[in-house]
Amino acid sequence: MRSPLARISPDDGGCGFAHDPSNPVGDEPTTWLPELSPGTLLLDAAPSGFAPVALEPSQLGSIVADRTDDEGREVVIVDGSGELHIRLNSDLAVRRPMILLPLGAASVDLRLDVASRFIRKVGGQTIGLLPRALRLTTQRKRRLVQLLHAFDIHDMGGGPRDVAEIVLRSEQAQLPSVEWKDSHARRAANRLIHDSIALVERGYLKFLRGG
Repeated sequence: MRSPLARISPDDGGCGFAHDPSNPVGDEPTTWLPELSPGTLLLDAAPSGFAPVALEPSQLGSIVADRTDDEGREVVIVDGSGELHIRLNSDLAVRRPMILLPLGAASVDLRLDVASRFIRKVGGQTIGLLPRALRLTTQRKRRLVQLLHAFDIHDMGGGPRDVAEIVLRSEQAQLPSVEWKDSHARRAANRLIHDSIALVERGYLKFLRGG
């Protein structure tokens, strides 16, 4: 009989969660490095001689985060398409906004699309701030949750049967060894484990870039 996956408890001196449940979890969005995230729009102050339209972030959508660090200010705006991160490199960037688009940057086409949508949104057009490739759909959210759950099980010593039972909720996880070997659930569980490891080991960067 297969032994059940061991459960790690804080009472046993360890923790089976990625985040310590005794500590509160913030509701604010994650801050990504701008050079890695094409969903982060870079703004600076335009040179003298230009007369750009001043930016009012709240007109673009709901502001869910507004923070300042040594690199500048970052405002996170949410509309129906997802989260747009706006990185303001100076105090004047709100009053005299100029978009920065570094040549050779990763996913430059996506960055250009984001910039174009931003300009049209500021101009009053009804358009989503993020292109489709950067939108986190319900299906993609579900897939990510499955992958992270599968990785946690694998990281705690679980195998394909555990993933099939806990993540996929498949009754095939209870099949005898001979039948389990050729089952659809086993193949699906192995794919989840393989893809979850790839995601955690820097594969999330491809996902972040719309891949």
